[in-house]
Amino acid sequence: MPRILLTGAAGRVGTAITPLLRDAGWSLRLLDLRQPPAASAEDEVVLASATDQVAMTEAARGADLLVHLAGFPEERAWADLVGVNLESVRVALEAAREAAVPVTVIASSGHAVGATPADEAGTALLPPRPDSYYGVVKVAGEALAQLYADRFGMRVVSARIVAFDERPRTARALSVWLSPADLVRLLLAAPDARPGHVVVWGVSANTRGVVSLEAGRALGYHPRDDAEAYAGLVAAELGYASAADVPPLGSAPLGGDWADPAKPLGRRW
Repeated sequence: MPRILLTGAAGRVGTAITPLLRDAGWSLRLLDLRQPPAASAEDEVVLASATDQVAMTEAARGADLLVHLAGFPEERAWADLVGVNLESVRVALEAAREAAVPVTVIASSGHAVGATPADEAGTALLPPRPDSYYGVVKVAGEALAQLYADRFGMRVVSARIVAFDERPRTARALSVWLSPADLVRLLLAAPDARPGHVVVWGVSANTRGVVSLEAGRALGYHPRDDAEAYAGLVAAELGYASAADVPPLGSAPLGGDWADPAKPLGRRW
């Protein structure tokens, strides 16, 4: 049975996908500072920091896929983001190298390009245009992934996850939603990655989609879920008469209100 090392397993994303990965037939090694709420008796739990090189390297031994989700999920002080989010990416890549893990998936973010207008986001690979310190650190994480791929011949996938949730809840999410099931489909496609580093969008097959899923499809990621199935519900919750009345993103920043100049850099909002 293939084994996944999942860091940040007690977080919102890790909790949502753990049972889906288990159901897909993977053996799970779940790493976090606290007990992952979705862990079962058949899972292996490692209580450790994702910035602990010794613990991470040991946890990576025997893994067929390392999925790195650990880190602060929001804007923080620069030192915190560098010390945790960026350092944990370096540690994860070094652990994967040392333990000879075949493939590593790093959770990047749409905020790495969040200042890009949505109507300019359709190219296969957008250049960095972060909307926050958080986004800058995600860009740096992608650069680290490229370094390790080039220097050591590793296979690394950076997944630019955007609006991950059980269902879309905002007008923006109708275009950039990622379902838990589709994230699992992306992760299970990763073992087929060729040597090198590839950046793919962590986005579902949304009717109103604004980003290119070409790189993901080349990897073997074929999302099935569509935010449009929830468009009527989202419209009602936002006070629109119908789904057709929900306005498109247009030239709004891909990162949503994270790109608002009124948002202070380096502080939790």
